Parts: sequence; C-alpha cells; structure tokens
Amino acid sequence: MRTLLSLFALSLVPNALRADELEPLKYNHPGLVVDLGVGLWAWPVPCDADGDGDFDLIVSCPDKPSNGVWFFENVTGDTAKNKHPVFKPARKLSRAAHYVMPSFVDGKLRVLTPGTEHPNFVTKGLTEARPLSVPKNFYKPEGKQPKGPKVRHNQWRFADYDGDGRPDLVVGIEDWSFYGWDDAYNAKGEWLNGPLHGFVFVFLAKEGGTFADPFRVEAGGKPVDTFGCPTPNFADFDGDGDLDLLCGEFLDGFTYFENIGTRTKPKYAPGRRLKDATGAALVMDLQMIVPIAFDWDKDGDLDLIVGDEDGRVALVENTGRLDADRVPVFARPVYFQQQADALKCGALATPVTADWDGDGDLDILSGNTAGYIEFFENLSGPGVSNPKWAAPKRLTVDGKPFRVTAGPNGSIQGPAEAKWGYTTFSVADWDADGLPDIVLNSILGEVVWLKNVGTRTEPKLSAPRPVEVAWSKEQSPFELAWGWRKPQGNALLTQWRTTPVVFDFNRDGLPDLAVLDTEGYLAFFERAKRDGKLVLLPPCRAFVSENGEPLRPNPNTAGKSGRRKLCVADWNGDGKFDFLLNSANADLLQQVGEKNGTWVFKNAGALAKRNIEGHDVSPSVVDFDGDGVPDFLGGAEDGRLYFLRNPRTKK
Repeated sequence: MRTLLSLFALSLVPNALRADELEPLKYNHPGLVVDLGVGLWAWPVPCDADGDGDFDLIVSCPDKPSNGVWFFENVTGDTAKNKHPVFKPARKLSRAAHYVMPSFVDGKLRVLTPGTEHPNFVTKGLTEARPLSVPKNFYKPEGKQPKGPKVRHNQWRFADYDGDGRPDLVVGIEDWSFYGWDDAYNAKGEWLNGPLHGFVFVFLAKEGGTFADPFRVEAGGKPVDTFGCPTPNFADFDGDGDLDLLCGEFLDGFTYFENIGTRTKPKYAPGRRLKDATGAALVMDLQMIVPIAFDWDKDGDLDLIVGDEDGRVALVENTGRLDADRVPVFARPVYFQQQADALKCGALATPVTADWDGDGDLDILSGNTAGYIEFFENLSGPGVSNPKWAAPKRLTVDGKPFRVTAGPNGSIQGPAEAKWGYTTFSVADWDADGLPDIVLNSILGEVVWLKNVGTRTEPKLSAPRPVEVAWSKEQSPFELAWGWRKPQGNALLTQWRTTPVVFDFNRDGLPDLAVLDTEGYLAFFERAKRDGKLVLLPPCRAFVSENGEPLRPNPNTAGKSGRRKLCVADWNGDGKFDFLLNSANADLLQQVGEKNGTWVFKNAGALAKRNIEGHDVSPSVVDFDGDGVPDFLGGAEDGRLYFLRNPRTKK
C-alpha cells in the first residue's frame, strides 16, 4: 500500500520552499478574515489601546509557544457604528502571566495579576509591576480539604463594592481541593469526588491604599459558588443603580446574581443562569471562559467580551432587555474577526495532510480540543511550496458540524472536561472503496471511523462507526485498568488522546493500524481478508527498540495515559517507514531493520531545536513542493501549524 502522501496526491511540480527552522504556516491570502485568536487560553482586555477613539482588544495568553500579551488593533472603526470590527494581526507587548484581569475605575483601565498591578499596560503589557498590600496566596479554605488547598484560577479586580468611592479588591478563587481531578468514577460512571468550586471574595478598601480582611460574597444566604473560574463582574446590569454580580465558570455558561439590597449595602439573590433571546441557555462554544463586562457598542448597557479556551474572543451583546425574572438577556456569542495571518485550528491542533477534495493538491485537516475536524483547503494547486489557504471549515455529518465531546463522564479527568473532544486521526481509504475516510480517536479513547459516502471531489461523511477487531479466544477485547467505560462488542477502546495511525506496514496492499494499547505499548493491528471481507486482526507488539523491548510511548495510567501523537513516514529516505512521535517538536523513531517478525527502531532525537510543546505537539508530514521528500508539519498547543523542511529537501 502506498503512503498517505502518494495515495492522495498527484505528482507535484517542485517549487522553492525556504524554511530552515520551525515556523508557523501562513495563509498567504490577502483580504481573508478569520476568527481572531491567540493560543490556548484567552484573557481579554477591551480598551482604546492606541487612543484613536475606537475600541481595540488586548488579549493575554499564558500558553506555550504563544505566550504573550497581544495587541489587536481595530481597523474598522467606532464600535458604536460597527460592533463587529476586523482587527489587524496581533502585535506582542510583553510576555504573559496567568490570570490577567482588567478593571475600569473612574473611566480608567487598571490591570491586575494576583497580588500585582501593572501600570502602562496598554503600551508595555506586564513589563511594569507594582505589588499590592494583599498576598497573592491569601486564600485559606474553610472545612476539611481532602487534598487542598489546590487553587488554579486566581482572578483579581477592582470594584467599588460598597459605594463609598474607593475601589475595593475583588478576587475570584477556583478551588480544586474537593474535585481531585482524576479517575474517580464508580462502575456506573458517577463522579465520586467533590465538585469544583468558584468563590468570590471582597477586600474593602481602607485609607492609605490598604485593605480590610476578606469576606466571601453570599447570594441567597450561601456563599457564591460557581463551577470554578468565577470571573466576578460587579456592575449594574439591570439599570437600578446598584451593582449586581455576573460570573462565568470553568465550563461554558454564566450565572447572574441580582443585587436586591442597595448600592452601599449589597445583598444578592440566588444565582440564575443566563439565557439568550430565544430562551435557550447562553453558552460559549468551548469552556474555561473569561467574561469581561464592557459597553462595547456604546449603547449604555454592559455587554460581555468573553475569552474562550481555544484563544478566540467573542462579543456577547446585551440586548438591553430583562426577562420576567429581571435577568438581563444577551444575544448569542459572535466571535471577533482578524486579518488572516497564521493558520490556526483551535488549540492542541492535530493536523493531517491529504488531497481531501480530489483536486490534486494537498489540503490540511485538523482536530483540536473542541472535538471538531476542520478543513483548510489548498487554493494554490499542485507544486506550490508555500500555498494560499482558505479559511477553515468544520467537517459535517448529516448537515451538522461533526464534534466529539466528553459530556459529564466521558473524560477520565471528570465532569470539568465536558466540552472537550481532543480529536486526533488519520486520513485513509479504510474500506478500500477508493475514497479517503477518517479513522479517529478522541478524549473518549474510542477508535472509530467516518466513512466517506460522497465522491472523490465532494467528500461526505457518515456518522462514526466503531473500528472492530476480530478478537480471538486468546485475545479478548482491550479493557482499561482505570475508569468505568468498557468496550462494546468487538469495538476498540484504548488510551485516550492518542493517534490511530493507518498505514500498510507489512506491504500487502491493505491498510493496517498502529495505536497505543491499554498498557501504553504501540500495538500493530494487521488487516486481512476473510471470506472476501476486510477484518482487523488482534494486536501484537511488533514495534521494538534495539534491545528488543516493545515500544512503550506512555506507561502511565488514567489521566496521564495516552496523549501520544504520532505519524508514519520515511523521514530519512532509506526506504523504511519511521515514526514521528510528539516531543519538544517531534522525535524521529528511525527504523533500523526487521528482526523475528518485528520492526526495530532507535530514537534519533528531536527534528529541531525549537520547543513548541505545551500539552503536546501533533506531528504530520507534507510534501507541498512535490519533491518526494516529506517535510514536517506539527500542530502545537496554540492551535497553529508549524512547518519544518526536511534536511533532505533540495535548497
């Protein structure tokens, strides 16, 4: 069987490509606009950063490799006239830190990180720092803590809580102490650990710039307690002159606490979930949201500027209406747009290259944390080393965007990961009908395939179906030693978030499968024909190191299992297939021979010096210029796709 590159690409005409180091792949498409985005985690600061009278966005991103405080200039103009402006590509102001939060005090922007204020933020980012009188680790949890305190989000802001004219200090605390994070289900899939907490504290301001001891904000006679990441916004949302409280959470929704007291003596009603104008729950596309109350369209009410986990930022417009319960009504989120720069696919991108639309050039498909598969069409045709790209489109099934999400109990790390999918896949003709299909794994650990029921030039995917193994009496279906989920029938259930690699390893003309087994070994599943039908045989550990030990990319268990991204290619041109395995960029597992029915590999080290790894890098190969030499394309935590020329490529 031919490699994926030769299977889905025609002979390409060589064209010069120059990329001696890892660098982001660019759209090369003037006039194109795409979703505005930084890397993993967007912490937005809306403001008129350049003093030209319109609102810009500054977005802090603490991830790797796109760590930075990024300035997006509004090039459309006044948001009172156009509330959905287009922004220039970002310019870096400084390095970032976690939990950058804006406050708007007497019409002026003040920016805090835990325990610190940052003057001149709009021009210098976090470069300047002034400590506050409150220690950043002030939080002392109440009651017995199973494993605590374990604080993650620690969000500091100013607000005049009691209406005395002095800015008080408001802090949102996310406490994971009771949640515990990992592997705590019973056999029914019920979470046995405690919930994720999100508390709000106030330090009342005193004379001389100091603050009183903190107290917890209560609502309905109980402490405010969101599902993590509260992002407290004290503002007058219902127009009655006092400050209400609006919070986010670690997941995707919003909670509103009406002030039923007064401006100087607040008292908060029990929280109610926000809904949109249709009455449906108001939710973001992803999770780990960061909402900032701000009158973006200058109409006198407070909108929400919301950062999403994948680095995008959305406007959630206040309609100016209250529902029957006096809860403000907001429009559905609309994500801001920017002039296209570098290709980006959410966060933790998992690119694969293939001629998806059958026009003779190599396109890119990529998964991400949100659980989508996105298609970047190559608009340049064959033989162009640095192509022009279209904006990404999400692949669909039955007319709806295909998406995998964990739901309340699909992630081994618990219900806090409900909106994540972590799609990772191969493109291959799995059923040998001449059309490229998708073989996919995800946060669920279920290896499935999406059959292409369209045509070679107009692919169409059917609903996922399990990849089934012809298990034998000696080898029963895999079962993980952790979690509650069990394989159904002959379906393949294995380690989560690890790439299923489809390739004709034994050169018999049939596509085989390599994927981590339940113990973290790289297993070989041979494809065969039985009674005229394709079957997948039980696995063997046929990939070994030079000392004969089976390759075990990850020996860890539960939440630390899986997480290995890999692809197959003849990287060094010796006629033998190699593996590229995620590392700081990608390690070359170079095949050095065959022995006793196994393939023998040595780790030849990383492909490049630059470290683009956050959670992990997802390696792929591509031959845009058609010289027959595979180059590297890696998806990073920031969602961008990084290109590296193979040293064998002619200069």
